[in-house]
Amino acid sequence: MPNILKKVKTQKNVETLRTAMIKSGTENGLNHPTTIKLSQNLDRLLNEYTITFSN
Repeated sequence: MPNILKKVKTQKNVETLRTAMIKSGTENGLNHPTTIKLSQNLDRLLNEYTITFSN
């Protein structure tokens, strides 16, 4: 059961980061350091999610 809770929490984190990245990209541009950092963080989280929850 804890694995399911971790999965849901990670999914929420992915959505939060994705929303922040889109907002930053819209407001600051795609090459802005904040947008790039958010994109990198999202990539890491998605990689972690894929490795952890791919069965």
